[in-house]
Amino acid sequence: MSADWRPVPRTLAVLVAVAGLLWTGAAPAAGFENQARPQAVASWTMVPQSKDANGDGVIDGDGGVPKSGATSRQPSSVYVGAGNRIAQPHERLIGGSLSWYLSPRGFPVRLNACESRGTTARWTITAPGFATRTLPWKPLSKSCSRTVFLPEGQYTARLDVRSAGRTARESVPLNVRNILVVALGDSYASGEGNPRNVQAWIREGGGLDPYWDEDGCHRSARGAPALAALALEKSSARTSVTLVDVACSGATVNQGVLGAQPGAGQATSQVEQAAAIIGNNQPDLILLSVGGNDVGFTSILQTCALNADCPLATPSPGPLAGFPDVQTGVQARTAELAGSYQSIANCLGGGTCVLADGRTVPGLSVAEGGSVLPTLYPDITRAANGAPCSYLTVPAQDFAWAQSTILSPQPPASYAYPLTSGGTANLSVASGSLNQQVASSGRFAGWAPVAGTWSSWATSPEGHGVCAGSASWVFGFTGFTGFPSASFHPNPTGQRVLGTAIAAAAAGALQG
Repeated sequence: MSADWRPVPRTLAVLVAVAGLLWTGAAPAAGFENQARPQAVASWTMVPQSKDANGDGVIDGDGGVPKSGATSRQPSSVYVGAGNRIAQPHERLIGGSLSWYLSPRGFPVRLNACESRGTTARWTITAPGFATRTLPWKPLSKSCSRTVFLPEGQYTARLDVRSAGRTARESVPLNVRNILVVALGDSYASGEGNPRNVQAWIREGGGLDPYWDEDGCHRSARGAPALAALALEKSSARTSVTLVDVACSGATVNQGVLGAQPGAGQATSQVEQAAAIIGNNQPDLILLSVGGNDVGFTSILQTCALNADCPLATPSPGPLAGFPDVQTGVQARTAELAGSYQSIANCLGGGTCVLADGRTVPGLSVAEGGSVLPTLYPDITRAANGAPCSYLTVPAQDFAWAQSTILSPQPPASYAYPLTSGGTANLSVASGSLNQQVASSGRFAGWAPVAGTWSSWATSPEGHGVCAGSASWVFGFTGFTGFPSASFHPNPTGQRVLGTAIAAAAAGALQG
């Protein structure tokens, strides 16, 4: 043993050992520094305006929900929750829209810093001509996502993240865009036959107390325009969609779209109703379904159900009353549609709007790049095998006549109708068909007819008409099953097919 050896004091030995554990070179020090260095990762999304809180594929509103049994055949007549600005499953679209539609503060945008690293964060929003808005610092652990309301337009959002005396920054462009969709028209737009509780009636049968979003008009968020609006909402996180739906069952051009519809409790035209809701905002899309009642859908069905040789029979009461036969009446009413659509176009072009009663009011002004999307009526005339339907007391030759001369967008100049007594009657189709008139409205600036609402039904080998059984996309006569107003209207599957076609056309119009 060396004489120079001395015992190391115990306390000193412990300190040396601890120091050895703590000091392992430069790498841990660098790691500690990296952990303290902040990192800013900024992203954003629009907050949905057309909400589907429970994911059932139907827009939720803020107009109250039945206290119990919303989706049963007999929901409660007492409504709760209206006007609390919280979208709940099965709540109605009050007044044709959500209660928070078109807020004067702008549209909600969610700013996301949750992928950032640091202790506190804040956002600063700038744009030319916009008063810079700086949000207060908040802990990332508690408030990594922030919601602000901004008018439509382009902004820059800068995210600052702090940690250990250092600040990291990242800027991202914001393009705040809300797509305003206005729905006008008749029962094919309102969703007739599809109240929110329709599935209970389909499953169980029996009587039904329909739960509508608007009772007088039989308006439903299960209608094709509302389904299309929801599809647009879900298609992109960088846009939101506001739906204003004033469509009403039974509407015609002059009693509905351009005039009051007293039978449905509507004291003003749909154009006026929409204008009152949206104010100075300009629709990006106007969805329109009208003309079927003008040419006498109901009269045609009633006459064909009660008479042989339907086109030559005296029309049942309604729009065709006074004409010598159905064919003459339908052609006369069809000829009037060109002028009727022109009147509607005048009211949707931002200029002078002359209503059915002669009053002049401000029209709706479609936004730059926006479109009016008139929808062709679907084909309800074919059996599952593609042949013309024979349904109840309506024979196949009547469905074939209706498809060729009323619904087909490319009707013949004349139609050879087979008479029950033998031989044929050559019927003039000089005025064209209903769907041909709808398709021809593409001549108006900004109008883009939705052909898919016809072709999705009519061009497949399989038919989806009233007699197509399990392949049917339309209700037959429902007077025997407790819900007569659903008769000859698209069923839930049919509404989804129509909604898909409208959504596709809408997406194309917005991109164009």
